[in-house]
Amino acid sequence: MQKRRKLSAMPAAQYVQVTDGHRTRGVGTLIGNRMAKLAGVALVAGAGLVVGPVGLPAASAQVLACQTVGHVAGTVPEFTLYDNTIYSGACITFYRHGNCSASTGDIDGLYNLAGWNWDNKASSVHTASQCDVSLYDARDCPHTGAHTTWIDQSADLRLGGVNWQDRATCVIVS
Repeated sequence: MQKRRKLSAMPAAQYVQVTDGHRTRGVGTLIGNRMAKLAGVALVAGAGLVVGPVGLPAASAQVLACQTVGHVAGTVPEFTLYDNTIYSGACITFYRHGNCSASTGDIDGLYNLAGWNWDNKASSVHTASQCDVSLYDARDCPHTGAHTTWIDQSADLRLGGVNWQDRATCVIVS
């Protein structure tokens, strides 16, 4: 049985619950703008923070809050890029209205990462809402540049035959 503590008992840190608006995605300790995640719980980037009493954290690993793009009422996460492998470090989450199409034969979104100072930074990527991404090493994608196959998720962009760590400049979503 986990112990519960009131927020007022913890002035230096707040216990928080991470939700995506519908379900709990993880719990941890909010210290400044950093969150210590619980062992075995993957925190979803860009999720809203709901402060309330929850169980004690079991680990002190730190996760930065994600930068968000296009997050307004009625949107869903499209994909998240992380600057470290294994979905860690600084991150940016892109949002969209509705799920992506079931086919990769069409383009549901196109992003030049330089606009958010994220070109050549990604080391891992995770998609959501039925989306897949293809990473390009040119700013005028999909017209020029080398690119990846469609990716659902990759904890390490160095793997898979071609090293794409810190190489993506443009992202196509389908």
